[in-house]
Amino acid sequence: MTADNQVDENLHDSKAMARLYRHWGIALAVSVVNGALFALFAGDNPPVPVPGEASPMFWIGWGPLTAISIVAFMAAVAPEAKRVRWYGAAAGAAVVAGVISALVAWGRIDDAAYLLALHLPFVAWAIVGGSVTLGRPEQARNFYSFIVQSLEVLVTSGIYLGAGGVFGGLTIGVFAVLGLELPEDVAISLVAFGIGIIPVLAVASVFDPTRAPVEQSPTGLARIFRIMTWLMLPVALGVMVLYVFWFIPNYFWRPFNEREVLIVYNATIIAILALMAGAVSAGNAHLTSGYQRPLRAAVVWLGALTLSLNVYALAAIISRISEFGFTVNRHAVLGWNAVTLLMLAFLLAKSWSAAAADWLPAFRGSLAQAMVLAVGWAAWVVWGLPLF
Repeated sequence: MTADNQVDENLHDSKAMARLYRHWGIALAVSVVNGALFALFAGDNPPVPVPGEASPMFWIGWGPLTAISIVAFMAAVAPEAKRVRWYGAAAGAAVVAGVISALVAWGRIDDAAYLLALHLPFVAWAIVGGSVTLGRPEQARNFYSFIVQSLEVLVTSGIYLGAGGVFGGLTIGVFAVLGLELPEDVAISLVAFGIGIIPVLAVASVFDPTRAPVEQSPTGLARIFRIMTWLMLPVALGVMVLYVFWFIPNYFWRPFNEREVLIVYNATIIAILALMAGAVSAGNAHLTSGYQRPLRAAVVWLGALTLSLNVYALAAIISRISEFGFTVNRHAVLGWNAVTLLMLAFLLAKSWSAAAADWLPAFRGSLAQAMVLAVGWAAWVVWGLPLF
């Protein structure tokens, strides 16, 4: 190696280290601010996103606040003028979402408030997705990549949360040995602060804001996540076969009469969609035709079985509405059944009609396009449904 090459390599390493320090320095600073705001929003109530249990400031505000913190982190790490405008627009949209939600649901503890608490974080997630994908070429590819990276962020958040729980438990144990006990309000603030620092740290662990979603470097977690979804595919197929060919024929009327069974079916449908998204996340170059054929067969069969379960669940909710009338919960479930039915039908049609060499890009792009339906319905549940 020549002296000039050595100098160039050292310069490259120093720049890489500077970028790394900047990335994590900003992530830590924004995380601390977010954690402090979580503690402030929680007040003297438990930091849980449940109306009636938590302060309205917390259960309404934590989703939009997290979205604002994430886009602030990305804007600070990659202050490119064009992208910063998108990040600023996303932050403004998150503020508007939080304000409108507060006007609609402040102080409420009815079913509409619970639905808003469940759907507002999803709307906030979509706002973040728009900030990193809009204005880029190949928006469908970028949004699909964002979906998969969001699932990786959830897994990373779970790891951080578990580590924080272990550390917190050890700390409480040490305090107990010393005969000390934290005041309840201090303990609540510390828990809220700990929860608040996790989202941005998890994003920083998975996502590089200087690159588009499709240009992200694969991480070890991404490989583990992909393998995990592949291992779960045959298990999910077995569960769906059991649902469709045994449970439904033998207990046909249960979801018509018991809403808990219907809730389980709908949760299964959404979980299967997430599993399918993760299972096809490997790049085309990483999958030979020998692997693509069984993967395509598993995804298509799983989608077809889930579609049949979706039709059955839709029939059950329509029957319940006909018998018992409309409620906000049945309205929301009816819409989600219709949305997931359309999404599954669209995915299956695109996957079935695509050539063998093109089915992976077709599936990913179709999933990203179909997600618009889910975001639209979630926005309606958050802001439209409580008005009625």
